[in-house]
Amino acid sequence: MIACLHAVSVLVAVSTIACHRKQTDVQAPPSMLRGIISVTGTSFDQRIQLRTQDRSTRLWANPADSAALTRLGGMEVETRGWLDERGMRVASFTAWSVSGAPVVDGIVRVNGGNVSLETEKGLVALGNPPNELRTMPGARVWVSGSLEKGPNSYGVILPAR
Repeated sequence: MIACLHAVSVLVAVSTIACHRKQTDVQAPPSMLRGIISVTGTSFDQRIQLRTQDRSTRLWANPADSAALTRLGGMEVETRGWLDERGMRVASFTAWSVSGAPVVDGIVRVNGGNVSLETEKGLVALGNPPNELRTMPGARVWVSGSLEKGPNSYGVILPAR
């Protein structure tokens, strides 16, 4: 009887150890690439690529980010994610420039008559924003031109929800 109980306890201990899965912390994306977004293919088989000076990398992203990256076609973008033999699995991205002109990537915030962009580094006030931005709180956009004085050009990266 004692031998039987010992065998059962060993079996339970081994099963517990074998079934225990190591829990790991969520890791930050280890890779960053900066280049020009290129979109090819059809609406049924679309390929999003990031062209850098020395290579072209296929980008894999969730549906919302894929739609946003498609809107950034032809722009310089910094992507962060995980690289493997298939390309980069995108975790996040930031618009950097359009036609060589720098842009600011952020979420539109409207407070009374003031419009600002919420960026990774904080709020950036827009001195003379396009009137259309006042109707787009919560949208992720890129803005170029003088942020203090305007005029500004902009593009929608992700519409407001």
